[in-house]
Amino acid sequence: MDRRRFMSASVGAGAVLSGWPVLSATRYPVKPVSLVVAFAPGGGTDALARALAVPLSQNLGQPVVVENKAGAGALIGSEFVAKAMPDGYTLLATSAPHASNPSLISPMPFDTIKDFAPICLAAKSPFVLTVLPESPIQNYQDLITQAKLKKLTYGSSGNGTNDHFSGEMVSYLAGISMTHIPYKGTGPAVRDLLGGHLDLMFANIIAVASLVQAGKLRAIAVTTAERSSLMPELPTMQEIVKQPFDFSAWTGILAPARTASEVIERLNAGIREALATAAVQKTMAALGANIVADRPEQFAQFIQQEIEKGKAIVKSASIKL
Repeated sequence: MDRRRFMSASVGAGAVLSGWPVLSATRYPVKPVSLVVAFAPGGGTDALARALAVPLSQNLGQPVVVENKAGAGALIGSEFVAKAMPDGYTLLATSAPHASNPSLISPMPFDTIKDFAPICLAAKSPFVLTVLPESPIQNYQDLITQAKLKKLTYGSSGNGTNDHFSGEMVSYLAGISMTHIPYKGTGPAVRDLLGGHLDLMFANIIAVASLVQAGKLRAIAVTTAERSSLMPELPTMQEIVKQPFDFSAWTGILAPARTASEVIERLNAGIREALATAAVQKTMAALGANIVADRPEQFAQFIQQEIEKGKAIVKSASIKL
């Protein structure tokens, strides 16, 4: 074997042993890309992934295939991607549980920070503080007043979710105590709210938008720092309490750790271009989501902030799964 061939073989073997992709990033992509959704079909994360897949396929010049690997609070799909080859062909589309799980689950099957390379925070959907139309709660101050008269109940899509965290944050900032009632998903909680079994709820905007428009629920505020394009008339909780308040059903795309930086950059550019298309923007508007389309380093910082925020709330409210 001559020196050139020996050096080439050595570099290739070293790449395999170190876990780095052998395929040159300059040739990426040369085959279909799998976009793993850590949730079941039909939800917001799934809808965004499928809306992204078509324009992203065009941008990359290769098919982007959406695969749902749901279960265990997004752990199944996330673990699958964390252990995948870091070559840019297996990506993860996930949401808020990615950042809250480390505070709620021990041991974790992977490290949320070390085992992933953030690519892009795609969009954020707010939760909406909602009550029945006949409720005496018409604004935030009314909520505080009523909470001091009786123990209010609020529902959420589950323990440790960002809608649950929204209620705990309100309790903390307002100096009140409310009873949290977790459900297995947003739908059952909304049904109980409509049935008068709950006093209020921080519900995903897409789940209650039509009910608010039909006058079956009253919306008071949104939980994201920015107002919603779907309900721009609603103030944000941050505007009301005049303190940082930002909880959302966000969706972001990540790759396995050690994915080449050139591949991450290629994917970030492709995703941001896809998010700027009219078709994706229309889908996001229908879901009440605000498009973010940030850079990898910004998304990494966002995840860290979400982890720290969740950790503080879980500790102060003694939240357990």
